[in-house]
Order: sequence, then structure tokens, then C-alpha cells
Amino acid sequence: MTDQWLTVDEGWGRRAVDFATLLEPAASREYVAMHQHLDVGAGDRLLDIACGSGLALELARARGATVAGVDASPRLTAIARDRVPDGDIRVGDMAALPWDDASFDVVTSFRGLWATTPEALVEACRVLRPGGRIAVTTWGHVKASPGLWALLPFTLAAPEKVEAQARMKSLGRPDVGEAVLAEAGFVGVRRHEVPFAWEFPDPETFARMLASTGPAYEAIQQVGEEEFHRRCVEAATEQLREGLPLRAEIACVGLTAHRPAVHASLLLPEAPASPEAQVLADDDLTSLGFLTHATQLWMHDPALHDRLFELVIGSARGAGLSVTDRGIATVVAAGESGDTYCPLAWGDKLAKETTPALAASVLSGSDDLLDQRGRALSAWALTVARDPQSATAADLGPLIEAGFDERQILNLTLFIALRLAFSAVNGALGARPEQEYVDSVDPAVREAWLAAFPA
Repeated sequence: MTDQWLTVDEGWGRRAVDFATLLEPAASREYVAMHQHLDVGAGDRLLDIACGSGLALELARARGATVAGVDASPRLTAIARDRVPDGDIRVGDMAALPWDDASFDVVTSFRGLWATTPEALVEACRVLRPGGRIAVTTWGHVKASPGLWALLPFTLAAPEKVEAQARMKSLGRPDVGEAVLAEAGFVGVRRHEVPFAWEFPDPETFARMLASTGPAYEAIQQVGEEEFHRRCVEAATEQLREGLPLRAEIACVGLTAHRPAVHASLLLPEAPASPEAQVLADDDLTSLGFLTHATQLWMHDPALHDRLFELVIGSARGAGLSVTDRGIATVVAAGESGDTYCPLAWGDKLAKETTPALAASVLSGSDDLLDQRGRALSAWALTVARDPQSATAADLGPLIEAGFDERQILNLTLFIALRLAFSAVNGALGARPEQEYVDSVDPAVREAWLAAFPA
């Protein structure tokens, strides 16, 4: 462990019990919000970097995750082990994490990774499996926050320390966090507003809480314990409200991202060049700007692709399907089959034809925003994909009520079956959505897709 991290225990660990009982519970809103953004749950192996006294780990474990944590303070990790006795909690350097490559599904860090510690983000990427998720939080625009008063005692530190704190917090500035995460190897970076508020019963408790932090330690080194305490009590007294707790709402920013997924095609990495194959490639490059994995797969036999889609298009026309109809049927059927490619592509098309909210709703398995026709299409697509042998005449009733005749129902069923065949070939031969595709779709579609098909 480097000297830099050994000194952290002095700042954050010297009053570990105060930190764990007075300060950390106030961060619960932040922890819960980011766990929700990451959809942390059963089966996830989660690492919290700069885990402190372990409350975030305890909350992640409550969601079903298997948890591990690392912190530079032995005194804080002792409390974390007491809170989460079955967790793998270690004293260590976040710039040299003591775990093997691809050990975790999820990495979190709550105001523990900074713009000044890019090497720690590289380490976080290393220990994530391909496709694994990360969330980090940092202070946002604190000068515009109603709770700015609660942070002002930190400015009593030496000027060079205050400047260093500002550089650390720059991760929350527009585009800075995104750039730092991208440089560390992450993709699909998204920014979130995170709820955050400190609450205290009285000024004395506030002063005791604030003194348990690292920035307070630097201020105390500059002005002394007594002066720091006096300034804290003075600032808090001005905020007293009759019958209400002291409250400091502070802007907090969350950033979520993924380690790029690695999907190896089971066929040759490069399809044979031919004029027909180039037509398929040019279609992708014109419409998307990149060549998809699915197209690279079908470039091995472009004529086969064309014959399949003659049938697909013909059956869609025979059923009288609009683009919206095709989108609903494809997203539902392909998603039920476990395919990830077609729900993403057709979810985005559906968003453009209707609304992102409707597309996201269909991706999530709901038909609440669909009209009668859409609900009938969704139900039949689900039946054909899930268990076609169980279909009965009663299952056709909603289609007939929605205006489909017998010929159209035959064509609709063929359309769904052909879409399932396309999905099966792509899945069996290793074609998965590339990150460029994931990043290019509507944000609401991407969020719903990630929730439906967690990496």
C-alpha cells in the first residue's frame, strides 16, 4: 500500500465510530439510489471501493448480492466486518486491488473515487467481468446547494489542501466524469442526479459528525480542534428550525457505466468478401455508421439472408403489419426467446415510430401503454415464443377482435416464427449487440433493455 493511502486512516479512521453512526447513515439515500440504477440483486458479486464502515455493503447484501469491500482504514474496515461478517472485506490500496481480473459483476464507490485517482478506475475496470457494471458518486454543484453551509468548515484547511479537494471533486463537473471513466476503459457512461441530505438533531451533533471526516482532519490540522468545533456549531446554529432537524441538502452526482462486453463469434471473425456481402455491410454503414455483429455473421451467405427476409417481409405484408406492429411482435417474441439483439434494435425502431416510453414499456414486459391491437399482437407473440403447442382458439380471440382475419393471422404467426428463427441463428452463432449499438439507441430504450437483459 502506498504512503498516500496509509495516511487515509488518520483522516477518516481516527473517529471511526462517529463516522459509522453519525455520518454514514445519512448517505443511505445515495446508496439506495445507485443500487437501484445498477439493479443490484441476487447473483451479483459486488465490490465497494473505499467501503468505509460498510453500510453500502450491508444494503447491497440486503438486495441479495454477495459483497466485498476495500478501504485504506483498518479502523473503518473493522466496523464493516462487524456489519457484514460474511463479506470479503480487506484493507488495501484501491490503486492496486487485491482481487483477480473479472472477479465481480458490479463495482461501486460512493465519493471514494476521484478525478485525481484515475489509476483506481482502471483497477475497477480490471476486476469487473466483461459487461460488468460500475457506479461512482461525487459531489455536484455544491456552491448552488442549499446545504453549502455544512461544507464551509472544510475551507478552514490550508489553501493547498482546499485546492486539492476541489480537484478531487471535479469528477462531478459536466463531461469530466464521463471523460475520466471512458479513459479508464468504460463505455455507456450515464449521469444521474442523486438524492443526498445530512440531518442532525442539534449543532453539537453536527460538529461531532463533521469532525469524523477526512477534509475536517485537514481543517483541524490548520486551525485546531477547538476553533473547528466552534465554527461548525456557529454555522449550524444559524440553520436551526423550530420542530425540525438541521438539514443540509447537497448536490450529488452519480455516474454509471459498463466494462465493454466481449462476444466472440463462433464463425470466422471476418466474413469472406463478395459484392453481395458488401451490400449488407453498406446498409449497416449507411443507416448506423458501423458494421453490426449480426451483419458480419450473415455476410457468410448473403443470399440466405435475402431469402429469409423475403419471407419475413412478405409475411409482414400479408398480415397487414405496420412498423409499430412489427416492433411490438418482434420485441416481445425475441425477448421471450432470450435474444438480446432484436429487442434492442426493434425497441429503438418502436421508440421512433411511437414514443420512447411506449417502447421501454414493451421491453419491460408490460402492455399497459398499448392499444387493443397492440395488446393482441403482444399476447400472440408471447404465446408463439413461449409455448406454441399450447395455443387454443381462445388465444386467437383478441386478434380477431382487433380486426385480423384468418389469412392475416397465418401470416402474422409466420412472421413471428421467422423472427424467432433469425434470433436463434444470431444467438447460437455468437452475434450479440455491440457497444456502439447500445450507446446509439434512445436512452429510455437503453435503460429498459439493460434492465431486461442485465449484462
